[in-house]
Amino acid sequence: MIEKKYIEMKEPFSGNRVINIYLPNDYNERRKKYPVLYMFDGHNLFFDEEAAFGKSWGMKEYLEDNDTQLIVVGIQCSFEGNERMSEYSPYDLNYDGEFIEGKGDKYLDWMINVIKPMIDSEYRTKTDKKNTLIGGSSMGGLMAAYAGIKYSDVFSKCICVSPSFELCYDKFMNDAIASQSQKGTKFFMSIGSIELELNNTAVEFTSYMLELCHILQSKGANCYPRVVIGGEHNEASWEKQIPAFMEYLL
Repeated sequence: MIEKKYIEMKEPFSGNRVINIYLPNDYNERRKKYPVLYMFDGHNLFFDEEAAFGKSWGMKEYLEDNDTQLIVVGIQCSFEGNERMSEYSPYDLNYDGEFIEGKGDKYLDWMINVIKPMIDSEYRTKTDKKNTLIGGSSMGGLMAAYAGIKYSDVFSKCICVSPSFELCYDKFMNDAIASQSQKGTKFFMSIGSIELELNNTAVEFTSYMLELCHILQSKGANCYPRVVIGGEHNEASWEKQIPAFMEYLL
């Protein structure tokens, strides 16, 4: 079952956002509480007709077919200019010659202090770190990883699919090195072999991902780095990874 909420954004953000909330098959039949997964680009998760490129992750079908005991909160991104990149970047960027203000910390603050309390008050959730997950792909994958290292008191499990580390290699690595204990935090990180080939970054990216996992594990985290043979940078490819990260994290 999918419920929708409409949120009016406030400064420094703009516009209204749709939040898609997946509730487990037995949600209305039982009084139990559930873990919660917060996902970026929530419009791409459940319905092809809502997905930006006409193909969703197909996550609703997976969750229903496997009777997954999990609430999923998918938050729509901004479609205004480069606002998605701005909201999903923890750092200021120079992208194709254009300055992009990094609003990632402000966005995560909004998620943690506005959206999470709303979800926890309106639904039967397990509110602790152990039962709070975050995930995304591309820029959303970058943000999920950043949330894990900077807000490890809130999020314990991070789905980082095709994360855009290449935009901020050094800054992100420095934050990982400076981060506090990651004990109890799990990171699923994956990249597709075809997207690596297209960008000629196979050695650079995989070396970076492995080094990052090594640093996080030295701080107590558990990491699952994965190169997906034949994997591309699109929803059809990410859909195929759902069983792997669900099995690892739940």
